[in-house]
Amino acid sequence: MKNILLALTAIFLISCKQNAEENKRAYHYPEAPSEPISDTYFGITIQDDYRNLENLNDSLVLKWFKAEGKFANNILENISGRSELIEKMMKYDQRKSFKVTNINITEKDEYFFLKQEAHEDVSRLFYRKNFDSEDELLYDPKSFKPESGNTYVINYIKPSWDGSYLAVAMTHSGAEISEMIIIDMKTRQPLSEIIDHCWPSDGGGVSWLPDNSSFMYLHYPEIDHTSDLFLKDMKSVLYKIGDDPKTLNVLLSRETQPELGLSPQDFPITSIQSKNDKYLFGYIEGATAYFDCYYAEVKDLLNGKLQWKALFKKEDKIVGETFRGDDFIFMSAINAPNFRILKTSIVNADFANPEVLVEEKRDEVLRTFGFTSDGMYYTTIKNGVEGKLYHKNKSKETEISLPGASGRVNVDFKGADFPDIWVSSMGWKNDFIRYKYDFNKKEFKKENLTPEADYPEFKDFVVKEVLVPGHDGEEIPLSIIHKKDIELNGKNPTLLLGYGSYGISYRPFFSTSRLIWVEEGGIFCIAHVRGGGEKGDKWYQAGKKTTKPNTWKDLISCTEYMIEKGYTSKDKTVIHGGSAGGILIGRAMTERPDLFAVAIPEVGRMNPLRSEVAPNGPNNTKEFGISTDATECKALIEMDSYLHIVKGAKYPATLITTGMNDPRVIAWQPGKFAAKLQALNGSEKPIIFHVDYESGHGINDTKSKKFEQLANVYSFAFWQVGHPKYTLEK
Repeated sequence: MKNILLALTAIFLISCKQNAEENKRAYHYPEAPSEPISDTYFGITIQDDYRNLENLNDSLVLKWFKAEGKFANNILENISGRSELIEKMMKYDQRKSFKVTNINITEKDEYFFLKQEAHEDVSRLFYRKNFDSEDELLYDPKSFKPESGNTYVINYIKPSWDGSYLAVAMTHSGAEISEMIIIDMKTRQPLSEIIDHCWPSDGGGVSWLPDNSSFMYLHYPEIDHTSDLFLKDMKSVLYKIGDDPKTLNVLLSRETQPELGLSPQDFPITSIQSKNDKYLFGYIEGATAYFDCYYAEVKDLLNGKLQWKALFKKEDKIVGETFRGDDFIFMSAINAPNFRILKTSIVNADFANPEVLVEEKRDEVLRTFGFTSDGMYYTTIKNGVEGKLYHKNKSKETEISLPGASGRVNVDFKGADFPDIWVSSMGWKNDFIRYKYDFNKKEFKKENLTPEADYPEFKDFVVKEVLVPGHDGEEIPLSIIHKKDIELNGKNPTLLLGYGSYGISYRPFFSTSRLIWVEEGGIFCIAHVRGGGEKGDKWYQAGKKTTKPNTWKDLISCTEYMIEKGYTSKDKTVIHGGSAGGILIGRAMTERPDLFAVAIPEVGRMNPLRSEVAPNGPNNTKEFGISTDATECKALIEMDSYLHIVKGAKYPATLITTGMNDPRVIAWQPGKFAAKLQALNGSEKPIIFHVDYESGHGINDTKSKKFEQLANVYSFAFWQVGHPKYTLEK
């Protein structure tokens, strides 16, 4: 018996040693080429061990990226439960026979929209003569350049005012930079011309002229997202139907308007909001909440004698601007961090003493407004999660009771000369519902183009909106979603999602694929951290440049709250964010590596100090800062996750992602972070860098690609917090 026990012990020890060796081999990461460089910024010397990874034309660098992608796929695709997650996402998605998005309604009540059948991976373009008529297929993106072998996605549509023409933009492989066709509604066929070097889904869209024969859009001279010239010297141009799109009729640019002092990274966007407007806007935009604006007369545009005049500056903190005759109506955060709606005459503008149409509300942030023949409507939101709708006509102001509680309210208008208004609402567990509102009857009538579906799996989910004390006493809104019978035993897998930049709010959204996290036994949280707009302009300014640390400190506070209240523990907590949210996730995990089990920065901005040398970097200096200014440079260093990785520190399991076609955050930003973290991490937890050559920023991906990417996030997170269903298969 003694010999048998000794033999079993020996076998067990050998097995343990083999398992340890297997684990060691499993995380033997591809070795990143390293060519350290030192820089000195205002007396601060910084060594950059992976500067060479910024050269995406280097064969050794590309070889490493491909090896990392293969390594990541080998792990992610072998996590048990991942394929079942994708199947469940597909099953819930197919509960609706089809989905409709991008609805455009003309003044003749014609509908143009994208429709995706349950079995389809991308949407097709459809038309209805009116709401009650049958759907007519206008265009299938499969018919666009089929010889290329690419799967094209329609990412933007815009009909002319009279519906006679329709601009349609498409992209593939997540690139976002698009090609645009024009459909003649008389023939239902695309015209022969194809407009390239455009990005209307992001760069201000298409703005039709009143005569429906021409439109304005933003032209991008360079479309290679890895080029130093990408997102530089864009031009707002006027295109006339039938002309050669290669011949540019420039309306606004750094070259043609040198007197305006534009920078190479500025986005000069022109826009007409109504075919009856006397004036058009000229925006000088970028990656920040506010911008400079000019205006010109539409008649001068039509006569070819365009003259731009200054309207307001970014310091005026103006958003939601519109013209009504000679009146300029706008929202401003000046002396009102929750915004006011104001009016002045464009003929004799007085921004110092404008007429106040709607006063600032104490606990609600004004979001949008618009006009119908029945007066003005506007929306507000409280703490980013409680939407309201108001109507004002002359001095009478009324809150409109919505059909149900709504986390967000969106409003669409047919035009100031029409009574038509459509109101859509959504919540964390309530699907999108679209209504038409009858002002005279004070009634809402459902006008959904997408069929409704029932999800009994989510019926017992509880939504809690709480305020969490921050590190400095500020109250941080935190949304918590969980099953009603949850035990506060500290053992629940908890995922905290956050962003916190550009004044963008994480407003309530309904996502069956996201709610699967809760169905699988987890808690899903949204941390409304500073840098977003959930609590107005003051909230935005409190997480920008030198105040950026509040952003990740707020996430830390929310995580500590969830632990203190017994929802979860350090070993069960996951933090997740993307794009500029990479700053949030990266700095939270580098400041408090002990607090989280898993960190997942998706397509994240992980090396802000070096962002200026990236194609989209100069554009973002308006939001994060510039390295040639001493104060802002120190702020960039402080928010730089890559620079805060410490050798030997025990970091949480980390899934880092990039899309090689990403036009917003270049692949070397997350790449450098992944290489350094893999090299210096002192814990045995995996650091996985998922590189996708068929994706970009995740915005224009196919449905199946989006499900695969979210399944990667969820399965990796569940695996690392010890969910029994998710293990790494050998």
